[in-house]
Amino acid sequence: MINFTVPDICDQNDDIQIGELFLSSFGAINKFCGEIHTAKCEHSNSVVKELVQNDGEGKVLCINHTGSELCSMVGDQIAQTAFENNWNGIITNGFIRDIEVIQNINIGLYALGTYPKKTDKLKGIGEKDVPIQLGNVDINPGYWIYIDTNGWVVASKKLEL
Repeated sequence: MINFTVPDICDQNDDIQIGELFLSSFGAINKFCGEIHTAKCEHSNSVVKELVQNDGEGKVLCINHTGSELCSMVGDQIAQTAFENNWNGIITNGFIRDIEVIQNINIGLYALGTYPKKTDKLKGIGEKDVPIQLGNVDINPGYWIYIDTNGWVVASKKLEL
């Protein structure tokens, strides 16, 4: 893993977006970075399940929960699958559940918080690898995200650190 801190990235780069969405770390890893893949979901996380089954080497999944109904976008099974398929981490502007298990999975996972209700199990609902917005930050697939306990930033390309 690349050695960095988000404050140092902010000090050294003018062409980044700094996230103003305040997220909490729930995975066993609290610092990670990678090339972004996106999922846009309303009340079903079926596209998240599909994406984490792919090889995630060097990648971070960013989930935009667009639904008005509270539900959990990630649980222990999705986190475990992402770990097994080498994803660096998952970030969501939504909620997760099963944190007592997730905290022991060797993956990064940031979310707004926890909520115990699962999503609808509607297959094919949602969009993969489309532009999304997390808080004030516009994110495109292929951008890079850097996150640690200080905050997070997005760059349009991999940063030289």
